[in-house]
Amino acid sequence: MKHNLDRVVVAVGCVLMLALAATGALAQQKPAALPSATTARVEVKTDGKVIPLKREEQIAFMFVAAITAMEEDCGLSAAEPCTLEALVRGPKAKDSFGVGKLKFDPNATDPNYTYKVRLDGSNWEIWADPRKPGLGGFYNKGKFFGATWYNPTGTATRNSMEIEGSIVGDLFRVDW
Repeated sequence: MKHNLDRVVVAVGCVLMLALAATGALAQQKPAALPSATTARVEVKTDGKVIPLKREEQIAFMFVAAITAMEEDCGLSAAEPCTLEALVRGPKAKDSFGVGKLKFDPNATDPNYTYKVRLDGSNWEIWADPRKPGLGGFYNKGKFFGATWYNPTGTATRNSMEIEGSIVGDLFRVDW
């Protein structure tokens, strides 16, 4: 009798775990199908003060942050230049540790921005230029003396507002 009761308890426990997993209670946060569907929280600051960004601007910042992180890894792990096209498909790896790839092609999936990457040896520049009025632009100069800048009225340059930011949740980078 006790043996049968143990089986019932185990069976009920398995059913409960499956039900919880199906409802997402045990599952991890599911990545977004498109950049605009992300639930990530983004905070950007300048001189310690939070800059209120529109959601479209937060998504652009997320792309710039993902591209920047990947460019930082490229010198060590990539067997080819990390152009934007290479980052979308995943650059060829030097060894078993690759760079990963972007989760989305930013120019194909973000209707609000145009993204550009320019390489100069081990340095890079990244632009997220707004396609619509009312959105701010982002610029990142990497490797030596690197930083990210934001212009609330359009294309950003090194003369724009220098920013730092954080992203909690879904990232736009897939590691191998």
